[in-house]
Amino acid sequence: MATGGALGGSSGGAPSTGGLQPATGGAFNGGGTAATTGGTATGGRRSASGGASGGTTSKGGSASGGAVAPGAGTSGASTAGSGGSGGGTSGGDAALCPPGITRTLTVAKDGSGDFSSVQEAVDSIASGSSERVRIDVKAGTYEEKLTIASRTNLCLVGEGAPTTILTYDDSNMAVGSTSGSASVLVSANDFSASNLTFQNTHGPGSQAVALRTTGERQQFSNCRFVGYQDTLYTHQGSQYFKNCYVQGNTDYVFGGATAVLENCEVRNVEGGSAVAAPNTDPARAFGIVFLGGKFTAASGVRASSVGLGRPWGADGAAAYLHVELGAHIIAAGFVPMSGNQPENARFHEYQSTGAGSGTSSRSAYQMNATEAAKFTVASVLAGWTPSYSQ
Repeated sequence: MATGGALGGSSGGAPSTGGLQPATGGAFNGGGTAATTGGTATGGRRSASGGASGGTTSKGGSASGGAVAPGAGTSGASTAGSGGSGGGTSGGDAALCPPGITRTLTVAKDGSGDFSSVQEAVDSIASGSSERVRIDVKAGTYEEKLTIASRTNLCLVGEGAPTTILTYDDSNMAVGSTSGSASVLVSANDFSASNLTFQNTHGPGSQAVALRTTGERQQFSNCRFVGYQDTLYTHQGSQYFKNCYVQGNTDYVFGGATAVLENCEVRNVEGGSAVAAPNTDPARAFGIVFLGGKFTAASGVRASSVGLGRPWGADGAAAYLHVELGAHIIAAGFVPMSGNQPENARFHEYQSTGAGSGTSSRSAYQMNATEAAKFTVASVLAGWTPSYSQ
């Protein structure tokens, strides 16, 4: 395994984590044997030692830090109906999907629905369809490698993020690419999802994506993204996340998309190099944008040990506005990656709060009010108003 950049080399021993757990302590039955569906995506990540992006190379080392019970003590991030990060249902039932739904399919593990797996429900819709279909997923753990592609306007609704879990056990180490490790791949435009957990149960030691998003105008509300290294891969396109929960240890919010995370909890369950690793194209005005929310850490994560971000791509863009930062965030804020220096990338911060908010060592990244005013949902996602943002 290649060693990571600053603060992110491989750990001295294998963490004794026993699998992933939800924030509220409910059971996650990870590592199923469901057959894979869909092809493996290409385009591996850059190696930490500076190898070229593409093919089967990987980025980053395994995270440092001792074993920590994943998701422990997450300040109610997954309490159904809580209004906090990654809560249960949000608003009225009609608000769970954009308007215009023409039919609804039901998935249930016990056979009481139209289908017993989510992939079966997706595959029942004609490839190339733009029909506005809602798929209701009943509570349960669905162990399947899920691909949603070639179908626009789909809306996936769970009964609650803590109880409706889409999970798989895969990794870069196993399949040869970070992209191909995703438990769930959404490669479709105008996709919506709410009240679900997206999980990769592989654990530490390799890139293991819970969700990879490759499409325009994808939105997620009250969802949980659970993994370790490279949990949430905002690969390409545009995405919006509202009241969600993301957990991991290294680069666990990353990619080249324009993605807004509004009022989300982002939690280090172990120490690692950095939270975010943007790979933004220089022609793209905005990369990964955190609006409000909080960066938290499990009790075993050392103070001043995790960066806010590091540039996977030389022009990587990430902004942090009105975010509550825990004591695990380092004073410098941003760290190098694979020869890419954070001061040459596009990192910005504005009015952070909390124990990790001291900015004297990262004053060059601070925005003034005029600059910060450009980072709103409407301006970042210009031309698209996510229904979940209303």
